[in-house]
Formats: sequence, C-alpha cells, structure tokens
Amino acid sequence: MAKKFDLGGAPIEPQAPEAPVSLEPVIDAPFPPVEEPGFVNGLNQNELRDPNSIVVSIADQAVPIIVLFGPTECGKTMTLIRMTRFLQKYGYRVSPIRSFRPAADSHYAQMCEGYNDLVHSPNAAEGTQMISFMLVEVLDKSGRRICQILEAPGEYYYNPKKPGEPFPAYVNTIINSGNRKIWVFMVEPDWQDPSDRSGYVAKLQKLKRDMTPQDRAIFLYNKVDKSNFVIAPGRVNMAGVKNDVENMYPGIFTPFVNFNPITKWFKPYLCDLVPFSNGSFSLATKPDGTTYLTYQQGVDLYPQMLWNTIMKRIRG
Repeated sequence: MAKKFDLGGAPIEPQAPEAPVSLEPVIDAPFPPVEEPGFVNGLNQNELRDPNSIVVSIADQAVPIIVLFGPTECGKTMTLIRMTRFLQKYGYRVSPIRSFRPAADSHYAQMCEGYNDLVHSPNAAEGTQMISFMLVEVLDKSGRRICQILEAPGEYYYNPKKPGEPFPAYVNTIINSGNRKIWVFMVEPDWQDPSDRSGYVAKLQKLKRDMTPQDRAIFLYNKVDKSNFVIAPGRVNMAGVKNDVENMYPGIFTPFVNFNPITKWFKPYLCDLVPFSNGSFSLATKPDGTTYLTYQQGVDLYPQMLWNTIMKRIRG
C-alpha cells in the first residue's frame, strides 16, 4: 500500500528502497486541434523562421523554475503530462501561467484553456504538440506556489543537425532570469548515434558555465523501463544506470565534479541521477480506419522519485 505523505509541499517519502540518490561514484476529452493556420509546436511561422523573435516573460522570479531540458522528441512533454497527473492526484494544483507569452498570442491562450483536458485525455500522446511550449505553476493545498515547470521545443536546446547553434534569445532570457533554476537534463538508452550524444554533452558543458551557484542539476534517465536495469517497478539498478549514462554520453557528468576537498570523497558530483518512465503507449484505430496513439500512465513510483528529488533541490 502506498505510504501517506504531506500535500503541503513536503517531500513525498519514496516507497521503493532504490529511491533517487545523489550522483555518487556507485560501487555497488482531448482538447480540439488549433484551426488557425501557421502554428507549429506552439510557435507561429515568424517565430519558426526567427527563433530570436520569440518573446517570453517570467513574472515571478522568486520561485524556482524546473527546466525540462533535452533535444526534440526526448520525452519532455510527456514528462510534464505525467508529472501533472501525479501532482494533481496528490492534492497539488498545476496550471499554465498565462503571462509567460504575450497577451496577443491566441494560440498560447488556447493551449492554457485546454491544458487540463489534454493532460487527462487517453489521447495525450497524440496531442503533445499542443503543449510543447508552456510554463506551468505548481501550488500546494494552501495555494502557495512551490515551483514553475518549463517545457519548451527541444530543437532550440540542442539540434543534432546544428550542434553548434547558439541558444535563441528566449532561452537566454530564462537562463538570465533571477529565478533559481533546477535543470532536468533528459537522457535515455540508445539515443541517436555517438556523434549526436557527444554534441549534446558539449551543449551541456557550455550551459553549465551559465548556471549560477544556486542552480541545481538532475539527470533524468527516461524510458528506464526499456532498459535492463529495472528489477521491479520502481526498483532500479542505479549502478547500472550510471554506468550506462557514462558509456553512452562520455564526459556528461564532468562539468558537475565536486572540487570541495572536504566533501568530494563522499559526493564527487554535484548533481542527481533519477530513473523515469511515463508509462505505455498503444496503437488504436478510429472508425475511419486511421490509427492513433493512446497513453496509459505507469506506476507512481517514478514521478514520485523525481518529485522527491526536485523538492530536495528546491530546499537546498
């Protein structure tokens, strides 16, 4: 039986013995599609032509931002959907922040209106493009804002076809905001080829130079259920996960080496490594014969682990 835990923003006590750990050297009704033409992934044609024209605003710079960071199609949007379902289930309120995009952006306004319906739709996997650029807030039961979660197009974080391309202006706006950032860096088994993974590592190395001492980093090993490291749901061989990430993405943890001579022996890296799984996807057929993906969420243990770690890093 699941353990009880505080709904007022306190960490949720994990159920599994393999709870997320700091990265140590491990010895052992779907909302309707937008009819307005010219919008793709939450951006209009002008913004797609010139990403530097994208305007964002972080009104609340006192509350941390959880930045879901990774290349396109790495699972950021489904992670947001899964975390929204999980948090709402346990009494938190998760809703879009409407001031994030200009007031005249009718597409963003429509995404905000339909967010909750889409999140809880069995067709959520098919509609992920509808919420691919959004800032949401997480409030506890008393209405206190705990954090903000940002999901943005991955091609502007890291594009394997343009590995050296600088961040557009809106990403720099987020980097330079006064908020404390908790960067959730997405990695997964067998992603792309070695050169693409090497480019991603190089991108993170550059980003690390812009992170403030108050920022924190979490590496999210997505699709862990597709790996050989799951012992049982929520129980993961973290030594195997760490070794797999190091082998797949050589040097990815290097920017987070702990140089403190006192603490480096028991905490050599200033980051966390968390396993994650959104659940399952099935192919369904419409009456007209066309097929579409349906989404079945997985066990709560994985979002619980991620939320534990986020709350831990928010506090210190």
